[in-house]
Amino acid sequence: MPSVLVVGSANFYGRAVIQELCAQRDLSSDTWMIRGVDKVLPELALFPLNVIKLFESVDYRMGNLRSAEFLEQAFGDTQWDYVINIAEYKFGQTAAVYEQDVRLMSLEVARLASKYKAKALVHVSTAHVFKPHGSPNTPHAEDDAMEASNELAATHVRTEQDLQMCKGRPPLVILRPALCYGPGDRQNVVPMLISAQISRATNQPMPILWDKDLR
Repeated sequence: MPSVLVVGSANFYGRAVIQELCAQRDLSSDTWMIRGVDKVLPELALFPLNVIKLFESVDYRMGNLRSAEFLEQAFGDTQWDYVINIAEYKFGQTAAVYEQDVRLMSLEVARLASKYKAKALVHVSTAHVFKPHGSPNTPHAEDDAMEASNELAATHVRTEQDLQMCKGRPPLVILRPALCYGPGDRQNVVPMLISAQISRATNQPMPILWDKDLR
């Protein structure tokens, strides 16, 4: 029976992961165990109705992801094939918030994955950890130099390094997504596309609070 634990399943990335897992489950003749945990109820996460209905088909548990006790309960009764950790990815938070919600939480997830003998740990980081190179059209390689351009990326760099040094952890996969968008995107590309369409329809310029020289 495939079993997957998704930590951070009610954010934009987490919702997409749950949807894909459910799609694979529905194509399979096996019984799947899919558990999502996060700090907000799906009904309050501004999900479309069909996604809320989908979440009713998985074992969803709401709680404080900063709490080691809650995370222990989330792990505690199943040996997971995959533990997928989708840490906090919102921009504009303080270094202290990222330290708690990204680094310390991720290390606790790794510790529990080791304790409960998960078969694999997937950590979702960000492509912002890479040092910018000359051409925007050249993709980064996995072993490119890392140079964080913001506080969130800097925390992910430290988190990745710490995770790779964790003793006894399951096999580790680190994903570094670049710009992601799609249905339900409320903070990436879609809001800008909507603003551009409004600007075009009203024939009013769309103000930009920064330019290429501001980093």
